[in-house]
This record gives sequence, structure tokens and C-alpha cells, in this order.
Amino acid sequence: MSDTATTTPMQRVTLRLGQIRVNERNVRQELNLDEKFLKSVAANGVKVPVVVLPLGEDTYELKMGHRRYFAARTTKETEEEQDTVEVPAYVLNPSLREAGGDFIDQLIENDDGYRRGLTELEQADALFGAVSEGMKQARVAELTGRTRTQVSRAVKTAKTVGERTRSVLAEAGTYDLDLEVLRVLGEFDDDAVDRLLEAYRKGRFEFQVQWERDDREEQQARATVRPQLKKAGVRLAEDSDTLPPTAEPLAELDGPDDEPMSAEAHTGCPGHVATWAENPREPGEVDYFCTDPDRFGHRPPQEDDQETDGDEGSQQAEATGEAKSSEPSREYVKAGNKAYRAAEKARQVWLKDLIGRKTAPKPLAAFITEQWLACPKPVAQWSGDVSRRNLIKELTGYDQPAERAKTATPAKLTLLNFAVLAATFEKRMNEVRTWRTDRSAQSSVYELREIRADARTWLTFLAEIGYPLSSVEQAVVDDEPFQEHEPNAADEDTTDGASAEDSEDAS
Repeated sequence: MSDTATTTPMQRVTLRLGQIRVNERNVRQELNLDEKFLKSVAANGVKVPVVVLPLGEDTYELKMGHRRYFAARTTKETEEEQDTVEVPAYVLNPSLREAGGDFIDQLIENDDGYRRGLTELEQADALFGAVSEGMKQARVAELTGRTRTQVSRAVKTAKTVGERTRSVLAEAGTYDLDLEVLRVLGEFDDDAVDRLLEAYRKGRFEFQVQWERDDREEQQARATVRPQLKKAGVRLAEDSDTLPPTAEPLAELDGPDDEPMSAEAHTGCPGHVATWAENPREPGEVDYFCTDPDRFGHRPPQEDDQETDGDEGSQQAEATGEAKSSEPSREYVKAGNKAYRAAEKARQVWLKDLIGRKTAPKPLAAFITEQWLACPKPVAQWSGDVSRRNLIKELTGYDQPAERAKTATPAKLTLLNFAVLAATFEKRMNEVRTWRTDRSAQSSVYELREIRADARTWLTFLAEIGYPLSSVEQAVVDDEPFQEHEPNAADEDTTDGASAEDSEDAS
């Protein structure tokens, strides 16, 4: 010991474990020497100095760092070897110690209120930094007590989370996000990050992720389709609600061969116009309209009604006009369809995760039994057809679910039975208009009210076992019209598309 020890609060030295005596008055009862911590100490040694108080005769009492001390001892097998292990240490000046100070130091050192560990992103940045400077991932894993897969995922996440996302996270004070959520945010790194964080706070993250991915795919597809339509000389109405009231889809008009009018046959019509499909089968799909079928001769002239029937005809026309005016706008329907499809995808991902667990939630067995015994329409329609069998494979993750059942535990058998039930309800809900309550949808789809009632049963149960309902699903459960429009990923660019007013004027 040097003379400076009598005038300075602490002095850093290197000590052998054999020189250090454990403080018998240490308040920590549980050292919690987990495997990750032990592996780190074994690979790196003790990096953070312990704190000791001199006892004389070249021995010291341990004040802070009991976990590090005992972890360091585990790196050697015999007590003689353990005593030779060296650790960095700060030696306290006894003359500057205050009575009772030992206990205050223990409290402050170990109180979470006085310290904060690195966030998941900060840890990922540290791992990425080590790798970017040349350290092999296997070595990083060895030194940090992580698996190579964990290191690889963390490094990829740190690389993908851009400055836009980091700025939003810092501004929002969000520090509790795990790597999977951070990875998804890094996938966007644009205005979608704000919406995703808001959805995360509301417990609707998975739905919003699917919505944003679908929207991004749609916007990319539209950017490809717009110049194709322009090159072909086809006018595009970006907003279908601004089509003239006389516009009708080609599918409802008779073509030259008395079949529904095709886009090819209608190309030369002055009223030919395209708009984004109401319920697209694939991104970027369009529907074709004629802005005025009567004017452009796609229907034979209507014979004048007899004079005695005039009032009745006027009443019918008036009633038809009122019915059309009460129908929801095409843009509203497209937004609802989009929300419904996004919810369907997110829900099935959630179901797949649930069915992949080792244990089943307690309410599952009773619900399965109730549905099999009651035999509602989804169950009654079960016939093992290809679409349902494929969905079961998707939900279970097994190519041969029946073979898996032969070796499954009772809990897993419950989950496999639930997968069959899930396939029946999900197939039943595949009709995209299930979310709609308007009269036009109810009258155009056979049994839509029954489908909606079955959907209500299914979604209500899923919510009971922890599934976070999206707004469109909540509307089905509440049996109310869908009101909340989920935010779009970006305003649509209409630079290359004709407005509906343009289409109307051109007609």
C-alpha cells in the first residue's frame, strides 16, 4: 500500500482472491449466479473492480462485488487455485468511512433506482460494434455468454435500425422494446414507425405491422401499374368515389358476345376508366368502369313506360336512387377490406404461435368440446377439404399433423384439436365482407349475417385468451359498423393518374 492511500478515497489495485475476506454482514442473500453471468466471467475475467477495505497483514474485506467475487472463484476447481485468481479492486480509505456507510453503499449499488442497464438496442449496438471491428461472432458469443444465433440477430437488428427510427425512439423515451420489435421497426424506418409505436402501446402491434407491410406492397405495386396504364392509354381514377354517379363496373355490362364486358372489348369506349380494385386478389389490381353506359350505347334504349305506370316508375327510380345514396363509399369499403385482410393475416400468425406452444390455455379444452358438441355452421361445414387441410398444416407447422398426434402429449393434443377448430372458423370468416353491416353487403352475400355471428363467437373467445383485437375485429365483436380507419402508410401519389373529375369530363 502506498502513502497516498491515507489521503485519497480509493486506490485501484490488483488483488488475489485469497487476500479478500467476504463481508459477513452483507445484506445480499441471493447471489443469482446464472449461467450467462458465469460464462462471461469465465471468458473475460472480472472487468468491473470490486471494492474492499484494508484489514491489515495484506488482507481486505469485501464491501462491494460479492457476485463477481464468487463467480471468479467458480473459474477454478480447487480452493488453492481459486485463491490465486486475480481481480481488479478499489481499496477504500478507512479514515474517510462513515459509521453505517457499508449498508448505504450496498443499498445504492444494488438499487435499480440508481442504475439502469443497457437497453436491448444498446446491447445490440455493442455486439455490432465488436463484430464491425473484426471480432468473430463466435468469439463475441463466447465472451458475452450468448448463443451465436442471439449475436447474429442482435447484429442484424443494430444494422437495420436507422437514424429515423432511433430519433423517434429517443423522442418517445421508449426503452423497453425487445429485439423482435426493434427489427420490425428497422424494416420501415419511415413515418410508419410512429404508427407502429402507437399500435405497440395499444397492444395492436402485430395487426399494424401486417397493415403497413400490405400497404407498402400495394404502394409499390401501384407505382408499377400506373405507368403501364398510362402507356396503354387507360385513364386512372385514383379515388373511385369521385367517379361520376353514372359509372358502372364492366362486370355488370353486357359485352358484344352477350357475356360480361371485358376490359379489352371496352378499351375503345370514351368512358373507359380504371380505378384501384375494391377487393384486390393481388397488389396493384384495378377494376374497370364505364363512366356512362347509357350514353355510350352499352345498353339498349329503354322503352317509354305506359302513361299509367309513370308514377310507379318514378317511385322505383327514386327508391333506387335512395338505396344507392345509402351505400357506403368505395373508398370506405376498400379501407375496411384492407383492414379485415390485415387482421386475418395477423390473427393467423398469432394462432400459429399459440398452437406451437407446449401447453394449452385452460379455457381451450372447454371451448373445443363445446363447439364440437354444439356443431355450429363452421364445424358442420368441415369436410376435410384441401383448403382447410392446408390451413391446418400452416397453423400447426406440420406437414403431417395426424402423424404428429400419435406421439403428442395430452396438452399438445388439445392444441392440435384446436388447430382443426381454428381452421373451420378461419375458413368461415374468409369472406371479406364479414366486417360490413350495410344493406348492400348483407343482401349480396348469402348467409352473411350468420357468418358475422360465427365470427363474433370466434373473435370473442380469442380475445378472452389474450388475442389483441384490431379495430375492425372489435367492430365485428360489438356488432357495430366499422368506424375507425386504420392509418395509411403514406398518402397516395396521384401524379400519373387521372382524377375522377378528369374521367367525368372526358366522358
